[in-house]
Amino acid sequence: MLRTRAPKRFAEALTGFTNGPTSVMPRASQPHTPDLDLAARRQFAAEGATATVLTPDLKTFCQSGVSVIVAAGGPGEMPVAGVGSGCRVLSSGNMRLLLHRSGNEGLLATAERGGLVSATFSQPLTHRSIQVKGRLAAIAPPSEGDGDEAARQMTGLHRELVAIGDKPAFCEAYCHVRADDLVSVEITLEAAFVQTPGPGAGAELKP
Repeated sequence: MLRTRAPKRFAEALTGFTNGPTSVMPRASQPHTPDLDLAARRQFAAEGATATVLTPDLKTFCQSGVSVIVAAGGPGEMPVAGVGSGCRVLSSGNMRLLLHRSGNEGLLATAERGGLVSATFSQPLTHRSIQVKGRLAAIAPPSEGDGDEAARQMTGLHRELVAIGDKPAFCEAYCHVRADDLVSVEITLEAAFVQTPGPGAGAELKP
């Protein structure tokens, strides 16, 4: 079982949301499929590219302004999930996840104890979804430029949520970035998986 605690911005966004969130995922206006990412990963390897968890295309996607759900766990630990505000793929190959400390205290504590972290990136317009898994490298204050990058990415997500018809109040609250509350969770990437709905979902993205 995955325990979640909705961050304050999410709880506030649902206030007055009269229709409530739907339990059925609406069909994407521009649907993506798992086989597209699986084929692209195979093509990347066939071209003789250096072995890496994320291809250049996947790095771009993860930083493009999409939904980010972060989870942490470890041996004997109940996994805990929270909402991210973006990420940065570093030159070292590590990924720096950016999230608010407020509302994610349990997630951060679990990450420090268990050391296992995953993040799922999903684009509302297409349902294209990629999950990465790795091990905690560091939890630290944000680095220079992290606040601006989180704001840029959440602006992109805001556009997507508006485009699919979410209520303006929800979009504003969900995508709001409080730079003074940001924390960075750096992970060493170990694997990536395609999580877009459809045949092949859950498959590892590897050569």
